[in-house]
Amino acid sequence: MRSNQHIKACVLVAAMAITRLCVAADLSGDWVGQLTGPFDSQYTAQYNHVTLKAAGAKLSGAWGAYTLAGTVAGAKVDITLTDGSGKPAGTLTGAMTGDTFAGTGSVVPARRAGGGGGMGPAQPPSDVTWKLTRAAAPPASPKTYNFEPNVAYGTYSAAEPPNLHIFPGDTVNTRTMDQARDTNIIRHGTGGDANIGPFYIEGALPGDTLVVHLIKLRTNKPIGRQGSRFNQYAVTPAYNLAAEYDPNFDGNWVQDPDKGIATLPPSPGLPHLTIPMKPMLGCISVAPPGEEQWGGTDLGVFGGNMDYNGNAQGTTLYFPVFHPGALLGMGDAHGAMGDGEVVGTGLETSVDVTFSVDVIKGYATPQVRAETADYLISFGVSGSVPESIQLATTQLAEWVKHDYKLNDSEVALLFGDVLKYDITELVDPHFNVVAKVPKSVLATLNK
Repeated sequence: MRSNQHIKACVLVAAMAITRLCVAADLSGDWVGQLTGPFDSQYTAQYNHVTLKAAGAKLSGAWGAYTLAGTVAGAKVDITLTDGSGKPAGTLTGAMTGDTFAGTGSVVPARRAGGGGGMGPAQPPSDVTWKLTRAAAPPASPKTYNFEPNVAYGTYSAAEPPNLHIFPGDTVNTRTMDQARDTNIIRHGTGGDANIGPFYIEGALPGDTLVVHLIKLRTNKPIGRQGSRFNQYAVTPAYNLAAEYDPNFDGNWVQDPDKGIATLPPSPGLPHLTIPMKPMLGCISVAPPGEEQWGGTDLGVFGGNMDYNGNAQGTTLYFPVFHPGALLGMGDAHGAMGDGEVVGTGLETSVDVTFSVDVIKGYATPQVRAETADYLISFGVSGSVPESIQLATTQLAEWVKHDYKLNDSEVALLFGDVLKYDITELVDPHFNVVAKVPKSVLATLNK
């Protein structure tokens, strides 16, 4: 007769075997992969979407652009990676602790897809440490959040902690900050253009594109404050020297969102000036690359103070993602503004905002893009207007070539007849030019 100890040992062995099988089966699903090593880029860590499929002790799936194969023995895991041509791209060895795998290995970092570029080896294999963590599970159905901001940031940086975590498909109702009048919101950072957020979008990783749908923008202050002196970049030095500005001129517009108009207090030359309102976000951004930190008035590939009056209700924006969660922020609302922000302001105010988000995985737009009911839009941010024109045109050409399968001759001819430009930003540390092509013309093409 078997002893009780022997029976207990057999039961324990069987339980361990069952547990190992269950662990292997439970590995199937979406994960986030992190590789840390001396990569040939500004990043010390690379993040990828990882999909695992477990069949007994065997693993298969994808690690970013690479094909994944591996084995699991208890808590130990071995993984091999191959590129699109079937060549070895890396080996990883590690162990599972709780719901996380971690270990060491050697990997060829992959180039990001996007902007018309392809994937391919970036450099020889690098020694890495690695980690796999479960991707956050989205809710059964999208959620709507009512977010009341209590802090705003005057810088763009990944160091700013997120104030709300949301998933693709979720909707947020919130409001921007009017830095002169919203004294109940704590302000971090000096300078202009404080932004609310950041909003952490679950599932957004570097190499993805964040999609932001501006569903509603409505001013919530009765007055929009506007400057009445030209910025130096908008007119000639001679004009600036000769200009005799009225120090008492009243640039406080009365905003009527119900009627959609703003009215200026009467002056001798402008006794009854009324303009249509078009509320817009002067600033909207993701966190900039690496450890970069930019002031609130600046702009770049991450967005920021783009001051495009087309960033209004109904516009969809596309941002390259540089950090997990993207870290979306927004602010610097205007009730209306002409092209270029030539006096350094629009109708400065704050707005109630409703927006939703999506993520395009594995494809990164090189700079910010946008889409309205009428146009595909590309932003070009640089140190000069001519270079900004080149960047905006190039990105838009790559976008149209990719989506509509045109060759270079075809896209050049198309742009030669229908392309439009808007100069959106003249007064801040960088210039911004928008290139756009009518969707009515694109609708006649084969997408």
